[in-house]
Amino acid sequence: MRNLLTVALVGSVLFGVGCAADALDTTEGPADGGDGKSDGSFNVKWNKDVEHIVPKNVHNYLEKYQWGDYHIVFHMSRKWFMLGDAGRGWLSRVGEASAELQEGDPNNGIEFLTMHRAMIQHLTERWGSEPTPNNEDGRATFGEALVGWTTDDEVVAHLEKAGGDVAGFKKMLVNINDFSKFTTEDEFGTFVQTALRLTGEVDPNDSAIRAYTRDTTVGAGVHNWLHGQFQDASSPINVGDPQTNLSNMRFWGIHGWIEAKWQQFEQAHTRTPMEMFAYQESMERFLLHMQLHSDYSTTHHAVNRPSRALAKTMGPIVFDNGAACDNLADGVTMDDCTP
Repeated sequence: MRNLLTVALVGSVLFGVGCAADALDTTEGPADGGDGKSDGSFNVKWNKDVEHIVPKNVHNYLEKYQWGDYHIVFHMSRKWFMLGDAGRGWLSRVGEASAELQEGDPNNGIEFLTMHRAMIQHLTERWGSEPTPNNEDGRATFGEALVGWTTDDEVVAHLEKAGGDVAGFKKMLVNINDFSKFTTEDEFGTFVQTALRLTGEVDPNDSAIRAYTRDTTVGAGVHNWLHGQFQDASSPINVGDPQTNLSNMRFWGIHGWIEAKWQQFEQAHTRTPMEMFAYQESMERFLLHMQLHSDYSTTHHAVNRPSRALAKTMGPIVFDNGAACDNLADGVTMDDCTP
């Protein structure tokens, strides 16, 4: 396993600091991301007036054990070939390599699903009874908030509230809810996560060169799309910012819906022995990661931390269902980018 423990959206999304900047407990830091070291300060200071923020005890737990830093490194290292020189340069300098499975690769779909399920399970066990008096859906505890938006209608209602593309989401549901379209659990996970697809094209002179295309099926990459729909540049816990969005209850709304949709798929699909092995191995791996980054562990496992300045530029890339051609690593090809 790569050095992870030391450690999507159709179109573009704009992010930035906004009127809630007074809740920030840090400077933006160096534009190149810095040296990856954390001084123990929080990326964001808890403030009851920040809309959709998780309970103070939960927020401080996420910050203390660097869940946000873990989360952004998880996604950055899986968009290595589309991250741009700044992102790849920072990862390289702090000793992070590209993840073995990249977004859109075979077997990355189950990795995406299990990592977020492990987060939900850990936080439910640790903080499920924590009161959430500010939850917009009237969920009384954080455990209830972690269940998220369990129905398509709940997502529609929140999209309407946020001024999102309700009609577009409803069109996506036709394919998302047709589980017969997916031969494997990994295919389902990949479809939900991203529109990126690694092609089978191989350069005869260099088999390491990657070629990507986009799945243009309506609904592909709904996860990345939803992060774009609910992003709010004025919030210090922007749903579109993978370093800070774990403290936003709307993040758990989105991932609760994905979890519920996965559970529906599990009811309709019988895992093969190989799928069961992949699922169990991946769940065990990510549950361990969550435990190591918690008060269950007697040893603190530091995660490389990008500066807020760099992290904010990574959001639009991490949650993009494609890639800016200028951000592609040398030798990587995308179907709509001229070599």
